[in-house]
Amino acid sequence: SLDVKESDYAKYNNVYDIISGMGAQVRNGEIILRGSRSFQGSSAALIVVDGNIADYEYLKSLSPIEIKRIDILKDAASSVYGSRGANGVVLIETLKGE
Repeated sequence: SLDVKESDYAKYNNVYDIISGMGAQVRNGEIILRGSRSFQGSSAALIVVDGNIADYEYLKSLSPIEIKRIDILKDAASSVYGSRGANGVVLIETLKGE
């Protein structure tokens, strides 16, 4: 979990740089939290921005200075999102989303 109080997001070029700094892998525009687990399906994490499921194109357009907080959920914490959260969940709260 990173909060705007703990980190200055303005020093990053994009959201992917912030998430990479939190220990996640970014491959081909996908965020991988738990490693490659599927031969055919995607191993990408579910991205939720201000309570709405977002795609990777939206994440590319999001400026780091608009972000208030980022949480990464794995294992049991991500089970609230059902099978879509099986590969982990990236929760992003923006300043506008309050």
